[in-house]
Amino acid sequence: MKTISNITLRCLLITILAFGAGNVKAQVIKRYNSFSYNVNDGLLQSNVLDMAFDKNNFCWLAFANGMQKFDGKNFINIPLQPGLPDDKWVNFFQCSNGNLLIGHSQGISKYDIASNRFTQFYKNHPDEKKPALFIGEDENIIYFYTVGGNIEGIDCRTLQLVAETKTGLPGYLSNTSFRPRLSDNIINHKVALLVNSNLYLWDLQKGKFLYQSATVANVYPSFLLLKNEQEVLYYNLNKENINLGLYNFATTTNSFAPVNQKISVRSFRSTIYSWQNKTLFSYYNNLYETDSGFRVFNAELVNFQNQPIAGNATISRIREDNFGNLYLVTINDGFKKIFRNSYPIKYYGTENKDDNYVISVLPDKKYNRVLAGTYGNGLLVFDTLQHLIKHIKSLPGENHSFSPNAIIKNSKGDYILFIYGQHYVWRLNKDFSQMERIKISSILPANKSGVNYFGNFLFQNKREAVVQSQGRFYRAEFSGNTVTEYEITNGSTMSGILYNASIIIHTNDELIFLEGETFKYQKRIPLKNTGGVRCFTKDAAGYIYVGSNKGILKIDSAGKILYHLNKEKGLPDECIYAMSFDDKGFLWCSTNKGIYKINKDNSILQLKKEDGLQENEFNTNVVAKTEDGELFFGGVNGVSSFFPADINNIEEKINLLFTGIKINNEPAFKDTAVWNIEKMDLPYYQNSLAFDFIAMANHNPGQYTYQYKMDGVDKLWIQNNDLQTVHYFLPPGEYIFKVAASRFFDKNVKAMKEIRISIYPPFWKSWLFITGLCIALVAILAYGINGYNRKKYRKKLLELEGEQKIRLERERISRDLHDNIGAYANAVLYNTGLLEKEKEGKLRDGLMRDLKFASKDIITALRETIWAFKKDNYSAQDCLLRIRNFIQPFTRYYLHIYFKVEGIAPDNKSMHYTRALNLVRIVQEAVTNAIKHADPQNISINSNFTEERWELTVSDDGKGFDDESLLQTEQGNGLSNMKRRAIDSAFELIIQSKHEGGTSVIIRI
Repeated sequence: MKTISNITLRCLLITILAFGAGNVKAQVIKRYNSFSYNVNDGLLQSNVLDMAFDKNNFCWLAFANGMQKFDGKNFINIPLQPGLPDDKWVNFFQCSNGNLLIGHSQGISKYDIASNRFTQFYKNHPDEKKPALFIGEDENIIYFYTVGGNIEGIDCRTLQLVAETKTGLPGYLSNTSFRPRLSDNIINHKVALLVNSNLYLWDLQKGKFLYQSATVANVYPSFLLLKNEQEVLYYNLNKENINLGLYNFATTTNSFAPVNQKISVRSFRSTIYSWQNKTLFSYYNNLYETDSGFRVFNAELVNFQNQPIAGNATISRIREDNFGNLYLVTINDGFKKIFRNSYPIKYYGTENKDDNYVISVLPDKKYNRVLAGTYGNGLLVFDTLQHLIKHIKSLPGENHSFSPNAIIKNSKGDYILFIYGQHYVWRLNKDFSQMERIKISSILPANKSGVNYFGNFLFQNKREAVVQSQGRFYRAEFSGNTVTEYEITNGSTMSGILYNASIIIHTNDELIFLEGETFKYQKRIPLKNTGGVRCFTKDAAGYIYVGSNKGILKIDSAGKILYHLNKEKGLPDECIYAMSFDDKGFLWCSTNKGIYKINKDNSILQLKKEDGLQENEFNTNVVAKTEDGELFFGGVNGVSSFFPADINNIEEKINLLFTGIKINNEPAFKDTAVWNIEKMDLPYYQNSLAFDFIAMANHNPGQYTYQYKMDGVDKLWIQNNDLQTVHYFLPPGEYIFKVAASRFFDKNVKAMKEIRISIYPPFWKSWLFITGLCIALVAILAYGINGYNRKKYRKKLLELEGEQKIRLERERISRDLHDNIGAYANAVLYNTGLLEKEKEGKLRDGLMRDLKFASKDIITALRETIWAFKKDNYSAQDCLLRIRNFIQPFTRYYLHIYFKVEGIAPDNKSMHYTRALNLVRIVQEAVTNAIKHADPQNISINSNFTEERWELTVSDDGKGFDDESLLQTEQGNGLSNMKRRAIDSAFELIIQSKHEGGTSVIIRI
């Protein structure tokens, strides 16, 4: 919202303008740098409902189907999110403190630029499902008009509701006729409203209507402006004229004044806006500016192609960003951006781009003319106000177009045209009334003679001129009206230059020096790796500048290269089409990427299409300099001209912002606005980084030259063309990412934005870990040395310990043999004595059977002991196999008992031989006890295992026993041995037995 004083002055001037405007079609045009944005550029829709700007100068756009934010390069869709419950048909308001408010169907939200988030601070009444209309800000209170017809106010500092007043007017939820048009300004707490063809004046502070008009005929809600506290300016629409109406509430009178302009298209849209101390008036697609007296339209604002700045679309509203750039919102064609600062560059061309391919130019300011020879469209003649005044498309007697590639002016003021493909040159008299052809004299055959494609002016005096067309020279003598052709070379030649008394050309990687009068060869100097030379020029000191396809070479008269300016040294493009020095000694070059000014320190100012050039691409040798210093360059879409002294670097404060940071291809800092990031601390596995940034200032972001450097990686500044995403893959370390933007590349530029980056190494590469590792290595080394020293003294002790272990093992084996085999041997000896004394047959048979068992037990015990000593460790499968081998003979000896071994052993379990022997012995003891004492019919051994343990179960269906009572008898020694072996080997042993119910021995390993 404008200040009261400015708005008042603006409305006063507008009123004067409206009542005194004259015909605008004949006025002077003012060219402005403008850009168009529509759905092809990413706009959500071509019909923009509202527009506003936040503190970063990001442009916010409202549509019927959503919202977008535009950063100058990309359109970003704004999704529904906490704090923003609706995004359709919204409207914006920018507070005086810079906050951006969004009105929607649910209420009003505030955009928090620090967090890039929204907060809803006001909710609509439940039955009001349309956005409120912002009226404006008055003494820090933001007023808005609700759907129900109320005017409410919110304190812009606290965002608290401080005023709520019913107007008495019907709401517009169901009847849009009562949707008000609000005035664009507030004067002394007063605001005007247009509701259903009636005008109202409302006092915001008193909260009441002061005046109401009768029905106003033909009023259209295009704009509404207060002139003062009692008068309001509005747009009146009739069938023939543009009318501006002024209504006085105090006198209830209406006055009208038609703008004296012929209407070719009837428009329902017109806007008035104050911009840069200018009052602007729009009608349909035209935008006009008043003169200093504000009584007539003295200029029309046009784009760089001299066309209406809004194209073919109607201007619906005008907005201004934080840098003073103008935005024109149109009906169904997006919006146009007009830049506040524009270089004073003129454009000569027609509306049809295909007709403007200029291959020669001759400015003739004496007659207020600029002649441009085109490829395939004849000769275009403009006045110095850039209007086309003459177009000669074909030669006399011919009906097809021609292509003049060189134009000179003779001493009589007539023009000599050299035309591609012709065997003649043509003289055009100075008033354009007659064209006469002049035959070219040549020693070449007729089928080889004629003008080639490239043309180049070499020199001229009062009596003659010399023009070059590739490898041929043409001498035009003015007095005799003759032209003579000379073939110099048939190599690839595009240009030449008169240097002292010689003419220099380039062909076949050589500079060829020719005598200037006779064109005879003087010398050849190698000049290789140019990619082809397109143009020459020289400075005041006599040095020669060669424009090639690989940059600019500065050479002396001997052909020695003094320096080579190319991309590696900051040149944005190496294809140099034409060159000229200005009056201050600065070199200007046309290229494929605009025009460069090369300063004496080789820094570069780049002009682009966006600065007003015809296009970025120009044509070979098409350059001319007038006596007053104006430079003319021809290209693919016309001619651009300027006075070099007027092209100064426009001082501007550039606000450089980061717009995106990605870590490992994922957006970073989702809870924080990325433009506020100053430091990043990341682990080693989050080291793939990508950065996007953009410059906000008076010009378009694409017009700036961007530079970046990662301290710790890059030694020099890197130029970032076309705002490309910058990628880095960083090893652990400390870095500073620096970014800068300006109008030209500067190798000594100062960073405008920095981010400090710390990539932490993995723990095994951290200084703490490395320090600890070093300490550990020192400790290990000390321990090793100490161990080596102690080893010498402990060797004997270790030998003694070994001998002690062997002695203990022998004692264990002796004890085992004594306890097992000795017991069985005693049993044999005792039974043998009894056998000798026993006479009865049955008793003798029993004793013989006991002897037999004892003998078998001795053999088994010996066999198991020998088996156990064969290896240090045995697998569970070895033990189970040993048990199977133990059981197998019993099936032959005890036919009345059924023996069974089931299950498998785990394949990943092994045991020391002592434990393996104890396991086998426990099983043997259990089986032997069952055979001897239980009188069973079945004995089974089952093997089961899980991941945690292995379980062996020996069971029989014999008589069973009482464990406690049996231990008190001699038969209990076997159970005691089993338990002792289990304890020694850390086995879990469970013995379960019932009288006449069998016995189970469970071993868990």
